Amino acid sequence: MNDPLLSSLIGTCMLLAAFVGVLQWLRYAANLRSARLRIQGHRLIHALGAYSAWIDAQHDQPFTARSLDELTSPEPLTRARLIKQEHFPELSAQMFRLLQTHSRVIEYLWELNLLRLTQSSGWRPAYEDPPYQQIRAAQEELIDEIVLQCRELIGETRQQWRATGSDFSFSNTLTRTGPATGA
Repeated sequence: MNDPLLSSLIGTCMLLAAFVGVLQWLRYAANLRSARLRIQGHRLIHALGAYSAWIDAQHDQPFTARSLDELTSPEPLTRARLIKQEHFPELSAQMFRLLQTHSRVIEYLWELNLLRLTQSSGWRPAYEDPPYQQIRAAQEELIDEIVLQCRELIGETRQQWRATGSDFSFSNTLTRTGPATGA
C-alpha cells in the first residue's frame, strides 16, 4: 500500500481534522472569554445597584457615624471602578462622570448635615427634598446609561425598560383602613 494518492488523502484528512480541532478549541476559548466577560458585566451591574442603594441610604444618616473614606469611596463604587478598570475600559468616560456626580451628592449631603447640626429644621425626607431628587435623578440616569452600555458589551440584547410608575411620596401617605382579607 504505497499508493501516493491514498497517502495524500490520509494526510489531507489528518490536516482537516487538526484544522477542525483548532477551530473548535478557538470557539471554546471565545465562548469561555465571553462567559467570563458576561459574569464580570453582571458583577458591575450588581455593584452599581448596590451603590445606588448605598447612596439613597445616606440621605437620612448623620455623617458623624461613618468614616470619611467610606463617603469618599464607598465599597460598591470601589468595586464597580475595579471591575470597569479590569474588564470594561470602554466605560471610562461614564465612570468618570459617575465619580463627579458622586462628589456632588456627597457635597450636598454634607451641606444637609451641617444644616441638621445648626438648625433643627434642616432635615426633610428624601421625597420632600427637590434638590436631592434632582441630583439623584441625574445620577440614576447615568447609572442606567452605564448598565445599558455594559449589557451591550456583554452581548445581552437591549431590553425595553418599562417604568413601574411608582410614586413613593403618594404611597407613603396611604394608610390601611382595616385588616387585609385573604380569599
